Amino acid sequence: MGKFFNKRKLTYIEQAKLLKILGELLQKGYPLIQAIEFLTIQFPDDLKEVIYKAKIALVEGGSFIDFANILGLHQDVLVYLYYAEKHGDLSLALGEGSYMLTKKIQHRAYIRKIMGYPIFLITILLLILFLFRNIIIPQYEMLFSTFNSNQNSFIFIYLQVIKRLPSIMFSSLFLIGLTAYGYLFAINKLNSIERMNKLIQIPLVRNYLITMNTYEFSMQLSILLHAGFPIVDALKTMQNNDSRTFIKEKAVVFYNQILNGISMQEGFKNERAFHRDIIFVIEHGMNNSTLSKELADYADYLKESIETYFHRSMRIIQPIILILISSSILSLYIAILFPMFQLMNNI
Repeated sequence: MGKFFNKRKLTYIEQAKLLKILGELLQKGYPLIQAIEFLTIQFPDDLKEVIYKAKIALVEGGSFIDFANILGLHQDVLVYLYYAEKHGDLSLALGEGSYMLTKKIQHRAYIRKIMGYPIFLITILLLILFLFRNIIIPQYEMLFSTFNSNQNSFIFIYLQVIKRLPSIMFSSLFLIGLTAYGYLFAINKLNSIERMNKLIQIPLVRNYLITMNTYEFSMQLSILLHAGFPIVDALKTMQNNDSRTFIKEKAVVFYNQILNGISMQEGFKNERAFHRDIIFVIEHGMNNSTLSKELADYADYLKESIETYFHRSMRIIQPIILILISSSILSLYIAILFPMFQLMNNI
């Protein structure tokens, strides 16, 4: 294998491609090892060594999760693959994983597209502020000194604020970043359930986290129920998945509650980290003996809700940034005109 380049991690695009091809080959009836060997030819040389080593791990008795970990696949994909390898349809899980990564790629491209113009304007604004601070404002201060203008006037104070605006902006961003880091560092010492309860108190991410928690729980449970597991055994199996610690710990809680005679619906009534709708879905599914199907459909609905929430958030954030930038530019324009008028009056 010496002919291969130094190994590197697969990008999201390469991961999505690998999962899609492998899933399609399995659906066509290829054995897993043969499918992996066949898809290798569709990747560049610098990735073949990684795929080869992952395949060797499978040949030597490793699990498909070991194969996925060697490839460095995304954690969200590992959730699908963990259950599919043990209790479900692996080719279907590969397709779902490819779809999920493709959506992540699209979301990143959408963010770059929608945020590109505001970032460009912010860069121009910072450049203008730099010119104001180092060239224009010192000239005005010299003129004010020459004409013996009142340095306690509104115009003079306004210029001083504009002069210090870059420092104010960077200091504010630093304090916000430091506060956020300190908060995350503090809650990181808590267990996963306590940490999630703290995170959902943050208004900006509350709805996203609750939706994501409900989606992951519904998706994982539906896969196991579809494979024929009773609810108790499904919850016990979910405790072995280390990809999502919070869901794993919640599975322990619900499992113990059921053993103590508390139904899962009752357990969800006291949960703040999940949507209340899941109680209705569980009750309705149990009453109609279609719980696995209804949980799967509910997970699909939540997946679409997450995507809608993402696009709506971006549409809100961009105008806010543009308004702030426009206000800053207007302030700079005023900072040029007002001193000119005052100096003209002093002539």
